[in-house]
Amino acid sequence: MYETLYRNILLPMFDGTIKGRQTMKHWQRAEATQWHSRSELELQQLVDLRRLVAHAAAHSLYYKNLLLEHAIDPATISSFDDFRRVPLLHRETIARNRLQLSTSLPMKRISKSTGGSSGEPLHFEISAESNDRRVAMTYRGYGWAHAGPGTRQLYIWGTPPSRLAAWKRWKMSLHHAFDHHLVLSCFEFTPEMMHRQLRRMNAWRPQVIVAYTNAAYEFARFIESEGLQVWQPKSIVVGAEKLHDFQRIVLERVFKAPVFETYGSREFMLIGAECEQHSGLHLSMENLFVEILDDEGQPTPAGEEGNVVITDLFNDAMPFIRYVNGDRAIAGFENCPCGRGLPLLRKVTGRQLDVLTTPDGRKIPGEFFPHLIKDYRSIRRFQVIQNDPHEIIVRMVTSGGLTLADLHHLENDLREGIGPIVTLKLEQVDDIPLTRAGKLKVVVNNLQTSQTSGRLPEHSDLAAGSDDQPAAQGALVCQH
Repeated sequence: MYETLYRNILLPMFDGTIKGRQTMKHWQRAEATQWHSRSELELQQLVDLRRLVAHAAAHSLYYKNLLLEHAIDPATISSFDDFRRVPLLHRETIARNRLQLSTSLPMKRISKSTGGSSGEPLHFEISAESNDRRVAMTYRGYGWAHAGPGTRQLYIWGTPPSRLAAWKRWKMSLHHAFDHHLVLSCFEFTPEMMHRQLRRMNAWRPQVIVAYTNAAYEFARFIESEGLQVWQPKSIVVGAEKLHDFQRIVLERVFKAPVFETYGSREFMLIGAECEQHSGLHLSMENLFVEILDDEGQPTPAGEEGNVVITDLFNDAMPFIRYVNGDRAIAGFENCPCGRGLPLLRKVTGRQLDVLTTPDGRKIPGEFFPHLIKDYRSIRRFQVIQNDPHEIIVRMVTSGGLTLADLHHLENDLREGIGPIVTLKLEQVDDIPLTRAGKLKVVVNNLQTSQTSGRLPEHSDLAAGSDDQPAAQGALVCQH
């Protein structure tokens, strides 16, 4: 009943009439275009790419200079190969050229920050139109998992620190109630807390569970090991961290519901999502152009692993053109038996954040740290290390603007997640070394305990942290 009321009256009235957004229009169009042929979608993609590059050349000082330097005329882009002449965009480049990347046109802009799961939080802008399109893609992708707007959903997710202003907490609670969501924090997963959260979940009786991958997996293992009764939803949507086959098996066994994997990030929201066929991740092709490239910047042969590179087709506020997001995936965009023209991303292989454990039984998802530290703009790079069950070390490279008050707030915020027993050390350092693969492993659990059972062996790239899984939606990614 509420789902019908929400979709047909409340959401259109709030989103369109009150807020003046175009989300519903983009969502309706996306529900139709997903059934267009691959060739039709690619043709429109090329048109949108050409428009984007022309817009960036005209209104972004950074791209104006870049395209002139490489003798690229947007009007001559007639193929994807032509488009690939535009140089790659890296996180460090954005940090150094943020003002020059932003366009000069007046428009409604939304400031965003990544969770910094790659170790360096990123601050950027998106246009209001781009945001509306992103939300529409999320509505469509989640809809494949029976988690469309208005459905009764339980989120096992990240929550803001308790020092957040009371009015902001009230506003968030009101928003969750309007959306028909119950949000449970996965940042305090002690056995006692998981008992409490299970009781709340069973009382809520959600149609769908939306969760961070590792948090949902730890929750399911706890429920199974304790022999507890759990409400059975229609489906489970996971994101923010790579879903492995062994995790899917456990989740589906415990909750007796199909699991749908999503892939997203704060920079782009939903990049890909599984449909009912579970054959791979359908790309949000109408919004994004996704490439898989080797370390030399060339297209990776199908079946081989490469770097994920993404272009947002409609972020006119601050164009992200051929952005190397730090993830790794298997190349080769296949078709799905479902009949949708949206190509499938075969498999995302990076990035995976370690789970930390404490003597009082807490299992702290690695996403807790970037989720929190993203709000401290003076912290340019960080790394969390656990060498001992009773100690957690946070190393930080700062810009010099981190005050004693900031350190006090940071310590209090971290303490909410790690609990009172563990010693917390905050260390300001000049640099944090990268791995041999040139990556920064953000959360490092050096403990060899039974808690790591079911994870990848330590010699694998994913376990070693050469590739880090994004925060999502999102996320979803403990992205929202």
